[in-house]
Amino acid sequence: MHESRTASLRRVEDAFQTWLTANAARHATPAPLALVQIADEDLAAHPWPWTPVDGSLFLNAALMFEPRVVAVEPVLAWKEADSSQAALFHNQLLRAPKALLGAEFGFPEDAALLPPLQEVPVLRHVTGDVSRVPDFSVIGAQPGEDLRAAASLGFFAPPDGSRPGALRRVPLVFRYRGLVTPSFVLQAAMLWYGVTPEEVEVVPGSHIALGKALRIPVDAAGTMVVDFGVPFTRFPVSDLILAAEQAQSGLAKAEALAPVGVLKDGLALLARTDKESRTLPLANKRRGSRGELAAAAIATLQAGAFPVRAGVPVEAAIIVAAGLLGWLCNRRSKLAAAALCTGALCIYLLGALGVFSACQVALPLLLPVGLLLFLLFYRQLE
Repeated sequence: MHESRTASLRRVEDAFQTWLTANAARHATPAPLALVQIADEDLAAHPWPWTPVDGSLFLNAALMFEPRVVAVEPVLAWKEADSSQAALFHNQLLRAPKALLGAEFGFPEDAALLPPLQEVPVLRHVTGDVSRVPDFSVIGAQPGEDLRAAASLGFFAPPDGSRPGALRRVPLVFRYRGLVTPSFVLQAAMLWYGVTPEEVEVVPGSHIALGKALRIPVDAAGTMVVDFGVPFTRFPVSDLILAAEQAQSGLAKAEALAPVGVLKDGLALLARTDKESRTLPLANKRRGSRGELAAAAIATLQAGAFPVRAGVPVEAAIIVAAGLLGWLCNRRSKLAAAALCTGALCIYLLGALGVFSACQVALPLLLPVGLLLFLLFYRQLE
């Protein structure tokens, strides 16, 4: 019971929870999120990095269908852009009810020569130990100053190729030179729920509360488990632009090309999903992009899909059940005892799926498996 709560073995419980979310029978309502994909076909026509004109085409098309929030995952740092084109994108951005742009932390080239402190959104209601929340001293990439004045910023961590295993969690907060700032995912949720930074409460190891709208369970590093089973809509940006052109022309079948109806009062997220961007091993047994992981996390927040871990009373009941099983094993042959333990594990896994399907409570894995292995080997060594 104790060891299953430590950081080293928590990954096993997270993996079991991911398995439950992927296999439990659920009738989840699709999240009000549209992942507008920048796919390989789009980059063939408009190579990366995009220009302000490319961004304006997306904004103009998305705003026609009246989303509540427009978010852009790739960092829009125009290097050589025509001033009139940049002004066009800026004006389009000002038309959005709420806009979110991606930025990225980085690592200093020389730790002794840090650049000046830059302005970031700050969460001030922080309680508890934040030492495990990642701390960065440099903003590696961010939009220009004019775009930062017209939209909210949400941060991503710099790429980390050394991260082992599948990604099941996303960070909701970072530290920038000690200041706690929201990640891209948390900032999207704040805009969606209409919550200001002053209304956000951060308690590492317990929760992040968005006022009275949402309470998100997090670990000591401020990360949240992603439920990859929450459905959401996705379609290419080229289909969105064509659907907008058809709607502008008065064609009734604009939605037949892309399900743009979800954009009405929803969240439109523009993200790269091309082959080059799919560098992350996601927990849903596929490689995906940073934008796809962010979309799954935002959908989790919108749906409030936060599985609750079973507490001590349930674990105590498992121990009692294992004691009864041990009593039975002592009165059976070694082969029968092995069959009883194997059957008990199968029944437990089916029961865990049923409980999760009914009430989103995740039963533990390490405790029953450890008890059954102990019973099995103890009986075989008698």
